Amino acid sequence: MKKIIALTIFNFSFLTCQPWLVVNCFAQQPGWEIIPSGTSQEINSVFFYDYEVGFACGDSGTVIKSIDSGKTWQTLPSPTTFNLNDVYMFHRDTVLVVGDSGTMFFSDSGGLSWNGGQYMPEDILSVSFSGSDGICGCISQTILYCEYTGTSLTCMTVQTGLFGGGFWGAYMLNPQFGFVAGENSIFQPLLGRSTNSGINWDFTAFYLNNNEGRATGVDFTDINIGYVSARVWDGQGAIAKTTDSGNNWSSTFFSNPLWDIDFPISGASQVGYAVGDAGVILKTLNAGDNWQQQQSGTTLRLNKVHFLDFDYGFAVGENGIILRTTSGGEPVTQVEKENDLLLSFQLYQNYPNPFNPSTKIKYTLPDVVASGEKQSQLVTIKVYDVLGREVATLVNEEKSAGRYEVEFNASSLTSGIYFYRMEADKFVDVKKMIILK
Repeated sequence: MKKIIALTIFNFSFLTCQPWLVVNCFAQQPGWEIIPSGTSQEINSVFFYDYEVGFACGDSGTVIKSIDSGKTWQTLPSPTTFNLNDVYMFHRDTVLVVGDSGTMFFSDSGGLSWNGGQYMPEDILSVSFSGSDGICGCISQTILYCEYTGTSLTCMTVQTGLFGGGFWGAYMLNPQFGFVAGENSIFQPLLGRSTNSGINWDFTAFYLNNNEGRATGVDFTDINIGYVSARVWDGQGAIAKTTDSGNNWSSTFFSNPLWDIDFPISGASQVGYAVGDAGVILKTLNAGDNWQQQQSGTTLRLNKVHFLDFDYGFAVGENGIILRTTSGGEPVTQVEKENDLLLSFQLYQNYPNPFNPSTKIKYTLPDVVASGEKQSQLVTIKVYDVLGREVATLVNEEKSAGRYEVEFNASSLTSGIYFYRMEADKFVDVKKMIILK
């Protein structure tokens, strides 16, 4: 379930304009990088359980997996030849994929073996869970309620039989509230809302500012504030927002159809992403009032966007494309290294991140030789809040070369964005962490 926090969003330029950081910047790298996926099949969905392990699925039964934060991908034995439309992970090794012709496959072995088959005759388009309760959106406005027991998965049909349309997006806000989005038989965007874990549903049809179209993705940040991505029937794209649980909507239009939307942290209601045709990636920092297009580096259609926090996310689409960012899609500023020796200093991203209340930070130190002898070196690692105020000192001592790990307990701090800064010899590096309570 998405955690609820309220915090102020800062641009990455904060890292270069504070005097206490003392770093020299000289170049920028694109905010999104294209990652080889190992397949040319269309990828329809991606999901990461944590900051290391994730799955993606696509056409012709394609299933691929990453165990190194999305840097490399491995093609897994396919459980089917049907197109797979969506994926959800319960644990690192426990994954569910759904697809055309009622295809539903479940693995508790990290994708090495699968159980399942054709659950129903209709295409299953989308899936979402919160805890043990889950929903699937299907063609012909069919909805499945699913329950995961920890060792098995059971599903039952709770809504079906309506002509036309389907639910291309599904989202469980929490174990009680669930949403599906698609279109009805007269081409209106259609929102379904459940207040009892997905068993019973109420529906609201609406227009995209008087335009017909299809809702393609859905996300709610609380029980009232929600968003859908959409394809307008005149060929445009749209993002519609509601502040009253789906009764009324206001729409913003774009040149290309949009296929998915994601607000990674519920309750914050500020930072969100949407993707669509021609490699379009949109980002908002103010709860959908304004959207800015980012440089994706591709013109291929993007079908799905998935973020673990404000910065760490993926977009996938046609021709097997996978895009990855660790900076919220913003260009990344490189830190100038003063000599080659600094290349062997390393400060790693904390894990887990976000965290509550503890996280671990790893770092490495190279040999420093003076007068023919190896020397220890003073190492400091300190934590700062977004205003640059020091809130904790984790390391402040002489260290010899080697690999180290330090644990940071933030039980006394409030939810929000913090930075940790390491100094050793001439090496300086800063990374961001997020506390969620």
